[in-house]
Amino acid sequence: MGKFRLAPCIFTIAAATVLCTNPAAVHAAPIKTNYNISVNDLDIQGKIIYTATEEVASPFYKKGISMAEDCVMIRREPSTDSEAVGKLYGGAGFEVLDKVDGWIHIRSGACEGYVSEDYVVIGKDAEQAASGLDAISSYAKVLMENVEIKVSASDDSAVFTTLGANDVIDVISVIPGTDWTKVKVDGVEGYVKNQSVEVGVNYESAITMEEDAQRQAEIEAQTGAGETQNQETSQQTTEETASSQEQQTESYVEETEAPAEETEAPQEQQTESYVEETEAPVEETEENYTPLYIQDVWETVWTTDAVNVRADADFYATRLDTLSEGTSITRTGICENGWSRVDYNGTTAYIHSDYLTTTEPVKEEPVYNNSSSNSALGQQIVDFARQFLGNPYVYGGTSLTNGADCSGFVQSVYANFGYSLPRTCTTQSVCGRGVSVDELQPGDLIVYSYYGEIEHIAIYSGNGNIIHASNWDTGIIETSMYYSGDIYCCRRIVD
Repeated sequence: MGKFRLAPCIFTIAAATVLCTNPAAVHAAPIKTNYNISVNDLDIQGKIIYTATEEVASPFYKKGISMAEDCVMIRREPSTDSEAVGKLYGGAGFEVLDKVDGWIHIRSGACEGYVSEDYVVIGKDAEQAASGLDAISSYAKVLMENVEIKVSASDDSAVFTTLGANDVIDVISVIPGTDWTKVKVDGVEGYVKNQSVEVGVNYESAITMEEDAQRQAEIEAQTGAGETQNQETSQQTTEETASSQEQQTESYVEETEAPAEETEAPQEQQTESYVEETEAPVEETEENYTPLYIQDVWETVWTTDAVNVRADADFYATRLDTLSEGTSITRTGICENGWSRVDYNGTTAYIHSDYLTTTEPVKEEPVYNNSSSNSALGQQIVDFARQFLGNPYVYGGTSLTNGADCSGFVQSVYANFGYSLPRTCTTQSVCGRGVSVDELQPGDLIVYSYYGEIEHIAIYSGNGNIIHASNWDTGIIETSMYYSGDIYCCRRIVD
């Protein structure tokens, strides 16, 4: 979402590992001393120069990226009530400093703080997610002269090229259980010794709240300057057109008043000249500025997906708000460039027309199966859901075995018992009937909100616990019902 700037990040391996204080975990190779680097450098920069364990055999070891659709707030403390110190936009990366009760302590760019683990992925999961993002890449910086790139991961393998200090090449993977890294040089795959390179990741960093405010101010200033310039250009063009037409009229009158014997011959030339002169100002006007045509309407429309509301009919205009799927709003105009003008809280704003419909969405109601008693069926739902503990979390997934997200997991579990629930946690939050926290029974649903927005749903399993597809790191798990976020509402489907 936005243009990424490259911010090289390096993997962290503890100094204790470098000094071989834990030989059972990592087998150290002899340190080569033909380049200038200290033990402190190794601790700080975290170069993977020894035989990599499965845990660290990833360019994203102790690194992660944001999976938020727009951005996730970086908090000063691990709490939604804490002050926001920055924004981590979707695809932006960070260094993992620590984990605290559903929060991750991160450092990214000039920001250090906490983000909810529900909106980010780290380690191997981050590596997998980054594979589909062109703006994120792993690299290796060569540390010494005449580094050999081998055809295979073996000291006896043939050398297909050599590189010099500070050369940068693409990393394909760090190979677990060896001291080799698979790389790509000029499109050709090969292998390099870990101790010869420094491995890192290029990605966009977070921005501080001050940087975000400055960026928004610059966008608004540029938008305002552009509008002023367009208005001035339009006014100047109009004045020039009027002046030109007046001169043409006077010239035409003078020419037609000349004696007949003088005007009959050049009459055709005068007419052509007059036409050319009157057309010229029109061409000049079209080159300078053409106002956006908007067809005035007044109608109610609904959003077909989560969509941004912007200050102008442009994807780069200031974002005023984000509306959830199914939200109604009044459209006051249809723009020729594919946008719609809307009335947003009494002010003029714009939403792209592709995300609007004039057809009111039909709320999906669950189909109930009352063949079993409520309490017994609720417990059966919990017992069925427990079979899939440990299976992976997949954003947008609905498979209980191959991966599901929170609402996909709930939908698929209930489908096994004959209940047809909507797809998203927002639409699921109105199914069944509402119950209080004190009334919760096994099989009920608990809906969670973050920063006031519905973002998560889980199945209550009894004794203050829930079963849910949590995140990329943990997959489907059973935890305390107070694991993260705020309880937005509780719903009973089996009634």
